[in-house]
Amino acid sequence: MRSHASLALGLAMLMLMSAQSGVFMAQDTESEELYDFRVMESSVRTTNLVDVPSWKINDIWNYDGALDVRDFVAAADVSTNVQFLDGTMTQRVASISMMDVAGVDTLVYRVESDGYYEAEGINLDGYSGDLVVQMDTEEYFRVSDLASIQYEATFDIDFIYRIVVWTFTIHVADIVVDTSYSPPLEGYDFPISVGEEWETDYYQETDYSGSSDYVDIPSDSSSSNTTSWETVSQGYPGVFYSGCAQSYNITNYDHINSIKHQTGYKWYCPTIRGDIRSSLAISGIGILAEHELTSYQPSGRCKQISVEVAHPLSPVDFEMSAWVNATSCTGGGASDPLAGATLEFRYEIGGDIRNVTTADNGSAFITFDTGHSADDTVSETDLGSHGVVAWIPGEKIIGAATITIDPDVHQVDLVARSEGVTVERTRGNRTVTLDSNIGFNAISGDQLIFSVPVLNRGIIDSPGTTLVVEAPDGSTSSTSVPSLSSLEESRVNVSWTVPENHPHGDISLSFVVDPEQQITTDGNRSNNEGSFSLFIGSLPTASLSIVTEALTLAEVTFNGLSSSDPDGGAVTCEFSVEELNGDTSTSSEEDCIHEYTWDDDGTFLVTLTITDDDRINAKRRAAVGRLHGQDGQIDKALDAPLARRQAHQQKVGQDPHFLRRHRPHHPRSLRREEEAR
Repeated sequence: MRSHASLALGLAMLMLMSAQSGVFMAQDTESEELYDFRVMESSVRTTNLVDVPSWKINDIWNYDGALDVRDFVAAADVSTNVQFLDGTMTQRVASISMMDVAGVDTLVYRVESDGYYEAEGINLDGYSGDLVVQMDTEEYFRVSDLASIQYEATFDIDFIYRIVVWTFTIHVADIVVDTSYSPPLEGYDFPISVGEEWETDYYQETDYSGSSDYVDIPSDSSSSNTTSWETVSQGYPGVFYSGCAQSYNITNYDHINSIKHQTGYKWYCPTIRGDIRSSLAISGIGILAEHELTSYQPSGRCKQISVEVAHPLSPVDFEMSAWVNATSCTGGGASDPLAGATLEFRYEIGGDIRNVTTADNGSAFITFDTGHSADDTVSETDLGSHGVVAWIPGEKIIGAATITIDPDVHQVDLVARSEGVTVERTRGNRTVTLDSNIGFNAISGDQLIFSVPVLNRGIIDSPGTTLVVEAPDGSTSSTSVPSLSSLEESRVNVSWTVPENHPHGDISLSFVVDPEQQITTDGNRSNNEGSFSLFIGSLPTASLSIVTEALTLAEVTFNGLSSSDPDGGAVTCEFSVEELNGDTSTSSEEDCIHEYTWDDDGTFLVTLTITDDDRINAKRRAAVGRLHGQDGQIDKALDAPLARRQAHQQKVGQDPHFLRRHRPHHPRSLRREEEAR
């Protein structure tokens, strides 16, 4: 695990505040400029609650999903208009077994999935029909940390079309992609905490097989690569599922020539022991798979195992105590200790494998040497994090926990985590969690909630103390921080509504834990202070100059040259133009001028999106009527074109927002519209 060095990468968390955490505290001073600055009562969350889950055979996750095949099609020797396919996928824990991983006998999960996706009304080499893709996957995960060892994806692609009453099937391709990673890729790096990032150098081998008359099957490949992950936010994942309002967005990046390129993401939800939402690129074939959870069906867990370590944080070569606990259900939701159960204890990184038997209280006490081994991720603050596992081999029942080894550990180490600050912004009726893609910015009238974390990165419990938060105008407020156990975190919520006519520029929120230095056991005071910056700007102005009537086949020019940014930054221009078939073509123009020609008459929507340096954007929309010859007529009501567009967008293969269940709004008049985010 590695924490950010940059303060600006504290990302968004959508806070669910209880009645207690919503109590306002009085400020020490009142500011006319920041008239609505408030510090809320703290609430405690622990990183240990987001530890490695224990899966069981027949745990099942069901998803709605889609495949983005635009890059796959671009590389194919075929004429088609397909872009996206809609479908469903079921994922299941199929088995738990041992596997040799780099010479280490390793406990692994085998997870299978099967997905079915289709796009209707697709053109393929002059035929109109439906494209169907069956995608089956098999992936091996290390039980101790859910690191991915091997991934295989099998695609069966068919095109089905009809002529009169006859149905024909064109077999497009069979493709198998088999990828292995050395070392395994730690896509989670438990325990999960916002602001953490980690990096791995790894060797990848990918084997391709299959057949197709339309696409080339890639050649086998092997390469040395660097990839990294970042827990960028905590909060609402964009998909409602009970217990998942506080999910964790983990974004994946590949490093090419020392430049990070985002390749995928997942939203991990502890309640479902897995991902509620994900985006994954299939290696080498140009297919992107995106999925959102519809249901989780855990296998029965009448008998359960848990692992409790005395300290989740450990110095090197430390004699650690742990308890392995076994219970069995008795009905009505109750459970009793399971005495006399024989379990296998596994600390694989240290080669410590042994059998233990539970006592009458259902527990077995163990001591083991944590050692001094690093994990396979680059770290600035610790040596590594390793899984501790106990299981009943004959029944495939597992319990697990994580130990983080830190060579510079202290008894108490309170940390004001700048990189862990999260921000929720409400503008009108829209609430978003800020991240590097949205930008850390706000405008007058925005309601902001900053969540400031204090972490105990020590071994023993920290005494209760205070956190002092300094507002951008210099006023301060203080609130209590409770006693925290090792790796336990307390968050203080700071609320602010940006005043009208607030000056443009950066504001800074600073904070310090234990400001009077009363905790004598705190062995590292260099990390007791933190800060977070956010830019206050204005909405850019989008101005679209466009003719509302033009002849068919005549080139139409759109320009946004009068667009501007009131806070002085540069703007970029992006034009989105509705095509004849209902698709939308998008083009970014440095000179803010775009030309387009339609080959037939109708009325079409044009959208100009203006984005300033702070990633604040505004839109201007207009409709262009095409005349069929000089004496043609424009349908200014737009009802017929609107119906055509909406009918077309129902065809999943042409819907660019395939995971969104609400279709975009189209104006029913020729008046221009403006909207801003």
